[in-house]
Amino acid sequence: MFSHESIPLIIIFIILLLGVLTAVLHPVHAFYSWLQRRREKSSAEIAKEVDSR
Repeated sequence: MFSHESIPLIIIFIILLLGVLTAVLHPVHAFYSWLQRRREKSSAEIAKEVDSR
């Protein structure tokens, strides 16, 4: 491998690494935010039910 090829390969590797991190972290973040919204919704419904009594 020639020395002038190393910089583009490093750049491609970094771009691919960022893509893999995005592909893994985005679904995890979406799942946790969905759980958080679900918890907030259920706690709001419980509070509304308690207030109506």
